[in-house]
Amino acid sequence: MKRKDLIVIGVTAVIAAIFSIILSGTLLGSPKKDAVKVPKVDTINALFPSPQTDDTYKPFFNQQAIDPTQLIQIGNQTNAAPFQDASQ
Repeated sequence: MKRKDLIVIGVTAVIAAIFSIILSGTLLGSPKKDAVKVPKVDTINALFPSPQTDDTYKPFFNQQAIDPTQLIQIGNQTNAAPFQDASQ
């Protein structure tokens, strides 16, 4: 490359950088100097209310629904380890 080519590349890079700074400033704007007001969050209590006894949960929970935390047995299988080799 000749010296003239390097100067053209350098000038083009400087102009592109100035143009991108101006364009990003107009599109994105400058950050605000004001403090952000954040809503206060209450602390989480370790004791959660029971949906069966608390009346505020009755509209949300169906009392006749299946409880997914309960163990459901399908069939008469009594084997405690069904996926292990039966020959052992």
